[in-house]
Amino acid sequence: MRLTVLVAMLLGMGFSWAKAAEGPSGSVQPGEKPIEEGFLRLFDGRTLAGWQAANGPTEACWKAEDGMIVCTGKRGSWLRSLEQYGDFNLRLEYKLKPGGNSGVYVRVPKDGDHHGKDAGVEVQILDDAHPRYAKLKPYQFSGSAYAIAPAHPRVSLPAGQWNRMEINCRGADYRVTHNGVVVVDAKADEFPALKDRAPRGYLGLQNHHEEVWFRHLRIGPPQP
Repeated sequence: MRLTVLVAMLLGMGFSWAKAAEGPSGSVQPGEKPIEEGFLRLFDGRTLAGWQAANGPTEACWKAEDGMIVCTGKRGSWLRSLEQYGDFNLRLEYKLKPGGNSGVYVRVPKDGDHHGKDAGVEVQILDDAHPRYAKLKPYQFSGSAYAIAPAHPRVSLPAGQWNRMEINCRGADYRVTHNGVVVVDAKADEFPALKDRAPRGYLGLQNHHEEVWFRHLRIGPPQP
């Protein structure tokens, strides 16, 4: 009975995930952007709380610095969320160095598998314009559901600039918005491989043994 009353009180006060994520006072912490109603912060801007290396010590190749999650470029593990997620809308910003390569894992199992049946999906992050990538397959460019659905158009900003990415997972359908442009709108009927992928799993940031920067990571309910 007491729990029911508490929930009713919180709802009556306009309680939301976004407010809960802003800190004990409900105010945005210094250096943080306000987030969308109904969304939760996945990164507090100061520590790697909520994340861990999938293998080995996290500090071997990952750190929190100046409001960013930084892959230092040293050899080591990918970074895995502590929580698992099913349907969601994930939003973040990333920055690469020239020729940079990384990825965002969604719905992956504990080992990070993102290839084939019961695996998750990797959304590619790449410095598309770099000459070293001139002969890649279409599904290997930034914003693509790797090895499944190619991003079109390609709207990556030059290396050294911050890119915005939004990944919407709803059932077996995936939509990727890159720098404000929908570049993947993959329905399972059109891309049957999506039907075999896991409906729930961990989030992850890939370590491709080179520097990459992430910031403003937040997650909310899937969009229509």
